[in-house]
Amino acid sequence: MQTTIFFGNGINLLGKGESWDSILMQLSEGKMMPPIGSNTLKYEYVVLNKEKYETRPFGSDIGVTFTVDGVLELESVNVEYDIIKKRLAEKLSWSKYSDFPYYKKLADLQADNYITTNYESYIKDYFVDKGYTVKEPINPCIRERAHYNVVKGNRTIRLWNIHGSIEYHESIMLGLFEYCDYVRGFKKLLKEDYSWLNVMINSDVFILGFGLGYEEIDLWYFLVSRKRLFHDRKESANRIVYYAIEDKSYDIGKIKMLEALDVEVVSIPFDWSETAYQKAYDFIYDRIQKSINK
Repeated sequence: MQTTIFFGNGINLLGKGESWDSILMQLSEGKMMPPIGSNTLKYEYVVLNKEKYETRPFGSDIGVTFTVDGVLELESVNVEYDIIKKRLAEKLSWSKYSDFPYYKKLADLQADNYITTNYESYIKDYFVDKGYTVKEPINPCIRERAHYNVVKGNRTIRLWNIHGSIEYHESIMLGLFEYCDYVRGFKKLLKEDYSWLNVMINSDVFILGFGLGYEEIDLWYFLVSRKRLFHDRKESANRIVYYAIEDKSYDIGKIKMLEALDVEVVSIPFDWSETAYQKAYDFIYDRIQKSINK
């Protein structure tokens, strides 16, 4: 069976990356974010709220105001989204894969597929430096988002930026509306030979560096659909392993839900030292490497 690495922004924090909260704060010109738990709804608040944000306090115990690069009112929602996406792409374009050493480790695993919710394409750049040839993405601005094949000899590795790529800022997926619209296209994606959804059903999948917040409705919808699919078929599901670091983001309710959806959860001890994340991710890497090399 093929192997798939699914990774999120967590691995970027081992290098020079920033948390998404930090990036969103920069987009808001350093103002406090509104007290909304879901990132996708925060985006909708920014785009759809037509009041002048600078006169709309949230309370002294919460923060002050919220703007996006000083833009308060624009002619259309689409224009506002495009500005935010362009600014986000610019903020994420300053670095290169060498600033993030964990990408080398992931690439060295030589998995068949790499899927990420990140907007950068560091993993692709690494393979290029290793002598692979890139086949350009097909229709990068549709809901399949950026999809690359990297080829070297008889070896083809497939790469997906499922939430869009900074190379095509229009493809970046933001907000609850776009997430829901994405899910509506899943039936079409499942009919494609090499969609990331089919890969997630027909390979051994290892998920790391990804908080899997409840706002990630596309991933939760997929996991629920996968559970229903194999339950109806009366078959055993493919193997999906989720590595959960026991830091402040560790959520026992989420763990139990994942286990109910036939996801193997591996809890990673966290000692809160300065090197705690490095040790946690090295441990994860060793576990994945052993699984792939069985």
